[in-house]
Amino acid sequence: MHTGCHLVKRQQGLSLVELMIALALSSALILGIFTIYLDSSQTSRLSNSLARIQESGRIAINMMAKDLRMVGFQGCADPSDVTLNIIAHNPPTTDFFQTTLRGWEVNDLATWADGSELDGDSIETRVRPGSDVLSIQRGETAEVELAKNLGPINANIQVTGSDVGLFSKGDLVLISDCEAADLFRISSQPSSNTWAHASNVNTSNNLSHSYKESARIMRFLGSIYFVADTGRDDDSGNDIFALYRGNRNLANTAMPSPLYQVEEVVEGVESLQIEYGERVGTNGVRYTTADNVGDMTSVIALRVGLLVSDPSAVRDDPDSSTYDLPGASVVPASSAGSTDVSHAEDRRLRRVFTSTVMLRNRD
Repeated sequence: MHTGCHLVKRQQGLSLVELMIALALSSALILGIFTIYLDSSQTSRLSNSLARIQESGRIAINMMAKDLRMVGFQGCADPSDVTLNIIAHNPPTTDFFQTTLRGWEVNDLATWADGSELDGDSIETRVRPGSDVLSIQRGETAEVELAKNLGPINANIQVTGSDVGLFSKGDLVLISDCEAADLFRISSQPSSNTWAHASNVNTSNNLSHSYKESARIMRFLGSIYFVADTGRDDDSGNDIFALYRGNRNLANTAMPSPLYQVEEVVEGVESLQIEYGERVGTNGVRYTTADNVGDMTSVIALRVGLLVSDPSAVRDDPDSSTYDLPGASVVPASSAGSTDVSHAEDRRLRRVFTSTVMLRNRD
C-alpha cells in the first residue's frame, strides 16, 4: 500500500482586490448607518419642535378663549340691560358696558395707547410693533355667597364659602342678581366673614339694591394680552418672543404703578392678530380689525390668530414663508415694507393657530 503526502495550501493573506472590496463594502455600510442616524436625529428634532409649537399654540388659544367667552360677565344681569353701579374708588372703568372689550392695532409705539389708561404705562413701549393688544373685563366666579339677605343698602355684607379667605381689604367685588349689579371695594379686613363697603374706599357706602342670598359674588377681573420680547435669545442669537398676560392691579385704592401685573404665558408666540366680528344690520356679522370697528359693544365674536415658533433651529434652510393670520399676513423680513408685520428669516419652525370665539354675554 502506497502512502502519499498530501500538502495543504494555507491562505497567507488577502489580495489587494479583496481588501479594496472589503473596505468599500464596510464604508458603504458605515455611511448607510450614519445617514440613517442623521435622518432619524433630524426627524426627532423636527417632531419635538413641532410638538412644542402645538402645545404652546393650544395653551395660548385655550387661555385666551376662556377669558373671551366671559367678556362682560356680571352674573345673570345682562350688561346691555343692567348698568353696573360703580362706587369703588379708583375703579378700572367708569362704564363697564363700554370697556368690557377693547383692542388696539400697534402700528406706532408712540401713539397706539393714546387716550387709554395704557398711555405712559410700561406696556405701551414693550409691545411688539405690528402685533395686536386685547383688553378684557369681567366678573370671575368665586366660591362665595351671601350668608343672609342684605337688609339696608348700606349694610355690611355677610358672606360664606371656601374662597372667602382669598379676598382682602381693598379688593374689588362685583355683586349682582338679575335686576342689579354693584362694584365696590372691601373697606375692612374680612376676617370674620363680614365685608364692609364704607365711603373711605368707595364714593358711597350705599349699594344700589338690597340683595338676597341668591345673588352672585365675584372678583372683578381686568386682563390684557399682548406679545413682547422676552429678553432671551435662541442659539443663533435671534430674539425670543412670548405671549404675555397683564392682570389689572386692583387691590390698591390709590392709582397703582404699574397698572398691570404682567406675567409670561407662552414662549414662542411671535404675533397676535385679531379680527372682531361686529354685528351689522339684523343678522349680519362682519370681521374687521380693531381700528375699523365702529362700535366695540356690537362685537359678538373674535377671530384670534397666533404665529408660534420654537427656539430650536431645526429647518434645513431659512424660513421665507408668508403666514396668513386674521387681518394681517406675517411676511419674511427681507420682503417687508414699512407697515408690514414680519418674521426673522431664520431656521426656526413656525405654525399658525386660529380660533373663532363667540362672546357669550353679547346678544
